Amino acid sequence: MKSYVLLLFILLGVSCQKPSPLEQLLSCESSEKIIFNKTSTDFNKNFSIKTSTHWKTNLYYDDFQSSIMTADTTKALNETFIFEAAIYNGALEFTAEFNANLQATIAQNNQSLLQEDFFDWQGYPAYFNLVKGMKNERPFQELSIYINHSPTTYLRVQTQVYGTKNVRDRLCYSLQVFNGLKIK
Repeated sequence: MKSYVLLLFILLGVSCQKPSPLEQLLSCESSEKIIFNKTSTDFNKNFSIKTSTHWKTNLYYDDFQSSIMTADTTKALNETFIFEAAIYNGALEFTAEFNANLQATIAQNNQSLLQEDFFDWQGYPAYFNLVKGMKNERPFQELSIYINHSPTTYLRVQTQVYGTKNVRDRLCYSLQVFNGLKIK
């Protein structure tokens, strides 16, 4: 009997997990969970993400960055998302200059800022913005997350969602990948 009560409390705890701060900021409802059965680690072994074995994943590195890009290629582009996480060598400070550079980039790319905010990610200061625009003659939205990891490195995560169907759901699904990100 005690084991049944313990099991009930465990199940309630797992099923009642609070959304992450970013999921709250983006108003993500409890969405269908993606099954992650593969861990991908960046070339320099600085961080990893959880993905699915049927997703296409590419690694990239140079002297300045190490990145992982992944997408579910079993779905059409307007039914999935493209996720990229990269760790960069360099300082990142959330200053007026940082904001001005982002605003200039958004304007230069003919995009509109939909939402932005600062939040805490695992004890690190972080910032996100959500923009929309056209890319390759397709409507798209892009979620960019910047995390000030240390005085000499920062993390940038981007999710691109093409088309107009289920955009919020696909952005929220991409946050499941983001929430599985582990810095080593």
